[in-house]
Amino acid sequence: MLTLWRRHKSTCPHKDDRYFRKCRCGMWAEGTIEGRYLRRSLKTRSWERATELAREIEGGKKPESKSISIEHARKVFISDCESRNLNRSTLGKYKRLSASLSRFAELGGHLYLTELTPEAVRAFRAGWKLSPRTASKQLERLRSFFLFCVENEWLQKNPAKSIKAPQVKVAPRLPFTEAEVQKILAKAKNDRELAFVLILRHSGLRIGDASLLKSAHLTDNRLYIYTTKAGTPVSILLPESLVSLLKKLPAPGGYFFLRGESVAMHTTADLWRRTIKRMCKDAEVAPDHPHRFRHTLAADLLMKGASVEDVAAILGNSPQVVIKHYSQWIKGRQERLDSFLEQTWQKALVRVK
Repeated sequence: MLTLWRRHKSTCPHKDDRYFRKCRCGMWAEGTIEGRYLRRSLKTRSWERATELAREIEGGKKPESKSISIEHARKVFISDCESRNLNRSTLGKYKRLSASLSRFAELGGHLYLTELTPEAVRAFRAGWKLSPRTASKQLERLRSFFLFCVENEWLQKNPAKSIKAPQVKVAPRLPFTEAEVQKILAKAKNDRELAFVLILRHSGLRIGDASLLKSAHLTDNRLYIYTTKAGTPVSILLPESLVSLLKKLPAPGGYFFLRGESVAMHTTADLWRRTIKRMCKDAEVAPDHPHRFRHTLAADLLMKGASVEDVAAILGNSPQVVIKHYSQWIKGRQERLDSFLEQTWQKALVRVK
């Protein structure tokens, strides 16, 4: 039995009532026919015509489907991604994924989107040689591609929706101790490496933003920058000694830490990531992930009594993200928990007596 409903436009005054009959938004049908779930557009705005079409489908008439090729869908999807002004790194990941899907389909003799069943998509996923975290992100991008196809009415269902993501065990990244930071700094081969580590430690910037830091971002002793990941503005006060060191560095093209001629973030960030790993290895500090400097600043601020909102403003995050990742370092929260624990001690001591 099929249920009729309207897929309202965002501007429709009746968008909160999907069963409203008198507007001109598109009609959809949803339900189970002979044990199979069906959800599709009826290509009409008339409730009466939609009722007729639903009866035809219930009577056994097969719905017409567009024969959209995988290659055409891929090109339209990438064009849409480019129109959305996605950053270069994200766009590149979508391009590589869609090209890989197209090659897989060609080798398997699949030409049309409708031939990419959940079984075929699972076979495609099985060929990935990725870590669980990377595979999980890749699956999200694959679902986005098929969702785009569903929204364009090229597919009735998202064949990647039912595919489970791999389990990801995230090891917590603890802050560096001050002794570890000093060991890493001691392994700097030049002033540029020294300044880069100090920028990570005192600004909390992600390595991508730090690697493309410009002299224009520095005014007096303060950094003003929009973070690349979230696009949020941050204003960060730097130690005077670090500012002096930065001003002594040559800044080709206005960049403090440019390596070579490329200004692509993934290129410069990867080069500096290797440098940090080398410095940590020489200093016998592990794990060597540069994001630990960001954790170090956040933990230091919270332990000194800074509010969650203030730390969020410095890092360019939301307060919710700060609480999620750094709750164990929030001084007020720990003091409150300690007070609760002390109350349980009193009860236990009475029983011992």
